[in-house]
Amino acid sequence: DGQLVLASPPEVPIETLEKIVTDKRYWIYSKLLKKESLNPTVSVREYVSGEGFYYLGRSYRLKLVDVIQQQPSLKLYQSCFELQRQEQAQGREHFIQWYQEHLQPILEQQIAVLIKRVGTAPRSIQVRELGNHWGSCGHKGDLYFHWRVAMLPRAMIEYLAVHELVHLIEPHHSNAFWDRVEQIVPNYLERKRYLAENGASYAL
Repeated sequence: DGQLVLASPPEVPIETLEKIVTDKRYWIYSKLLKKESLNPTVSVREYVSGEGFYYLGRSYRLKLVDVIQQQPSLKLYQSCFELQRQEQAQGREHFIQWYQEHLQPILEQQIAVLIKRVGTAPRSIQVRELGNHWGSCGHKGDLYFHWRVAMLPRAMIEYLAVHELVHLIEPHHSNAFWDRVEQIVPNYLERKRYLAENGASYAL
């Protein structure tokens, strides 16, 4: 969460710790400033009409609607997310489910296009909760993606798909790994920077 932590063995005198902090104060200030720029305050969602929710990089307004039988609790309709009013308290759960369902085919299509270019294929593609990670590569060849990926622009989804596919060949973030990523996505540094600077905006 961006907290500043000083870890020390218990026997180190407090004076020594104070000197370390004093000596490192400019480094500390620079990191705190960077934290502020990369971790903007995200407002708490209330799931009320007018709130904006991202899908594929575009923000769509939420509209609470009266219950319509045999209609899904949440749907994207005429450039608005429509959430049935009685489901407002479960708004977050409905959005997570919606993002999961819609991201799965997008990832499958994107990765199918990339398989030949990267030179490998995953055993499976799964959408789930991954905490602070956008994606993950399992040691058995399974690729996992956070449901929040559905909020990102398609260029970012492509970058994340390439990133995890290349991990099937190069498990670590070595020079060889980044060289392979760059062959597929020449401007990967720009996309990586975009996620670092804007990733916190894509949250529920």
